[in-house]
Amino acid sequence: MNELNFETLSAAIEEQLRQQPFSGVIHVAHQGTPIFSHAYGLANRSDQNPNRLNTRFGIASGGKIFTATAICQLVAGGHLNPEQPFVEIIPDLLPKLDRRVTVEHLLTHTSGIPDYFDEETESDYEACWQKIPVYQMRSALDFIPFIRDKEMKYPAGERFGYNNMGFVLLGMLIEKVTGTRFQDYVEEKIFGPAWMRSSGYFPNDCLPAHCATGYITAADDTWRSNICSIPVVGHGDGGVYSTAADIGRFWKALFSKTYFDADMLTRMTSPHVQVTPGSTSHYGYGVWVEEISGQPCFSIVGEDPGVDFSSSYYPNFDLQISLLSNTNGALWPMEKVIRREIFGLDQA
Repeated sequence: MNELNFETLSAAIEEQLRQQPFSGVIHVAHQGTPIFSHAYGLANRSDQNPNRLNTRFGIASGGKIFTATAICQLVAGGHLNPEQPFVEIIPDLLPKLDRRVTVEHLLTHTSGIPDYFDEETESDYEACWQKIPVYQMRSALDFIPFIRDKEMKYPAGERFGYNNMGFVLLGMLIEKVTGTRFQDYVEEKIFGPAWMRSSGYFPNDCLPAHCATGYITAADDTWRSNICSIPVVGHGDGGVYSTAADIGRFWKALFSKTYFDADMLTRMTSPHVQVTPGSTSHYGYGVWVEEISGQPCFSIVGEDPGVDFSSSYYPNFDLQISLLSNTNGALWPMEKVIRREIFGLDQA
């Protein structure tokens, strides 16, 4: 196993900060001990409130792993079958949905269903809300009109195609099976056992204390908040607010088999589908699966207007690397610097 380098990590991060300022929290922990944990920039620019280690950031699609964990929990409890077709559980919702689309297809982005925001063909997430205001997006059913009359993109199981709507539907499955509001179920059954007391699906128009505002910067360096650019509350496809410490608590709970046994954990974190032909990146259930320095790496990422997020866990090293940001752009090069420095790779 390769030796990890932490001695020059601080200097490398400081150099990257000089090249490109970062707003958010960087947290690196090894064997349960923080190696580097710092906050930068402002959580609220109007009042000049700084980001702190306990600041809660939106994590966008990083929340898909909580939806997947909840589904796996229900599978482990005998309440769901991954091979079960979606239409057998919730019939008549989408008339053009291929009846062969299973729960596992939705979990692995291989369903082929149309998306409310198709990342394969669209790049402007804010454009989704030009006809339907974000403040009206309060339940999973509010997303259904986006795709109800659309044809399938490709046959179920044919290939990987990143799909937000698939995880919205998974959230609806959780509500159907449990009789509980999706957000309440995840907060109780996933956040609760991990002691993630700072995390939640907080509505953007009624945020609790210590939440960072997401900021969108224009080409002329003017800025605005993202309150009109993302749905008002998160659903199965993402939108959780969390802290670096809570994300660490989740990784620990997941790999300590808090939610289900080792067999279910293995199934969730196995590489079910190759992301692109020839790629070394694969997808499990709600989690990206790859190898770094010859060792398995499990990652969750998110990107919305005013939100960037990345967290990776390396079980063989017991290493966590998490970056949470309330701006766009600076997180991704910073993450590369951190990986390169720790693993001593030219590319990471």
